Amino acid sequence: MKHLRGFTIFLTTLLTLGGLLGVWHSRQAALAHLRVPQTHTATLLLPGNSGGWLSMRDMVLSLNRPELAHFALTAHVTFAGRIHWQPRQALTTNPLIPVLFKDNTHARREALQLTTVLRQLHDRYGITHVNFIGHSSGGTIAYDYLNQDRRAPVTVERLVCIGADFPGERPLRYHYPQLHILNLAGNIGETGNDSEVPVKTATPLRRLVDHHVGSYRFTELRGPIWAMQHSLLHENPTIDRQIIQFLYPN
Repeated sequence: MKHLRGFTIFLTTLLTLGGLLGVWHSRQAALAHLRVPQTHTATLLLPGNSGGWLSMRDMVLSLNRPELAHFALTAHVTFAGRIHWQPRQALTTNPLIPVLFKDNTHARREALQLTTVLRQLHDRYGITHVNFIGHSSGGTIAYDYLNQDRRAPVTVERLVCIGADFPGERPLRYHYPQLHILNLAGNIGETGNDSEVPVKTATPLRRLVDHHVGSYRFTELRGPIWAMQHSLLHENPTIDRQIIQFLYPN
């Protein structure tokens, strides 16, 4: 029995490692030979409720390659809203900047703190144009930032929402003719949701931004639970490819 238990543990470990290797290989294959224009527009990645570095790590590291984008900085935001910058490599083209909020369960407060992040990016690093990738309530943080009175002296060019919902949000009050939005919602099979966010609560974003942005596109992604589950949407290589091509179009 003892030997059988040891074999079971060994087999389980082997299968897990094999699965992880398969995921890594699929991410590499999905982005292989892909090229996008190199610009000075920074892309900020905003995790969802209770999210942190692990939430966006795989996407950041997957896109961090010379022909795509560069993981340049991490912004650590304290409860009080102070920003601690963690440099990783030179701030060159298509910089990727995860924003990690210590107080990560209050989207409206995080949107206010995001203003400070953007202002410091402008003043310290000379960033004038940005994109947002928001997973879950990270999309809400980006939307709330766009809808508040205090904003930073930067131009928001593109917004990607992944599994975000918008119940109770007010229509966009300001015009952003340069802003292009991609709204992605996961659907596990025919369930109508990604296990946490129903597709029907993601679609109201169109009505909220109608006539206020340059373009809006909604895509419903259907697939099995291991590809479309809410917390796995930012682990999906197909979504990685779709996002980077939208952020930096040829």
